[in-house]
Amino acid sequence: MVLSESERRAFSEFEKSGWDKTSDSYHHHFGVLTQQSSDALLDAACVQTESKVLDIATGPGYVAASAQRRGAHAIGIDVSAAQVDLARKNYPGIEFRQGDAEHLAFEAGLFDAVVMGLCLLHLPNAERGIAEAFRVLRPGGRFAATVWAKPEHNPAFRIILGAIERHSTKVNLPSGPSFFRFADAEEAERVLLAAGFVEPQMQIVPQYWRLASPDDLFAAFEQGSVRIAAMLRAQPEQAYQMIKVAVRKEVLAFAQGGIYVIPAPVALSSAGKPV
Repeated sequence: MVLSESERRAFSEFEKSGWDKTSDSYHHHFGVLTQQSSDALLDAACVQTESKVLDIATGPGYVAASAQRRGAHAIGIDVSAAQVDLARKNYPGIEFRQGDAEHLAFEAGLFDAVVMGLCLLHLPNAERGIAEAFRVLRPGGRFAATVWAKPEHNPAFRIILGAIERHSTKVNLPSGPSFFRFADAEEAERVLLAAGFVEPQMQIVPQYWRLASPDDLFAAFEQGSVRIAAMLRAQPEQAYQMIKVAVRKEVLAFAQGGIYVIPAPVALSSAGKPV
């Protein structure tokens, strides 16, 4: 879906406002999940000791912190001031800045690696964000990005989006890009090659929510996301409760030893900048 300039502005403001309001809830509900792919993301970007790394859409700072543990020099940026504040609180020894992925405030060729953890699906113009990542990479540098895997491979999103599709009423939200555009290997390859990258590749990285209650999956999306949370909160009470009950019913099938183990994998794309 190609957005107009006015739609891009509206979506950008919607996302920024949403992440400012939900930073702590995202950290609480999604942190234990999304950190599971941090090392795979850094491996794909060939991050090692002394690498200069830019972590775009750093959120609470997980990927930047993982890079620092490798001995890399990491900078994290996020469009949300609340997320930047949280990242600084979580990891006071790392530099975090507020910044726009589509307009990076860095000179060309500065970084050995640029990573985007679950960022591309939140950008109104993903091509622009990828072009900026290419610009700030040194020749021979590496780019890597994760997005949520498609629902057919991703029970967590299949459950919540399926329940919304079956039981929701139409709500008026800003138009946004597909959650799963860059989970398609051919599309990801096409965009990366068009930006100038070489040898793009994709892999699926497993992640698992281990939840104490069958209601925790619904709570995670309702409290710790932006677009899906907005869909849920805009529902009439009857539709809201029907979605919640439908999600709970499906989560029960994932019971394992007193907890609920829900797969929520990511699709990881990576590519190099030519030397």
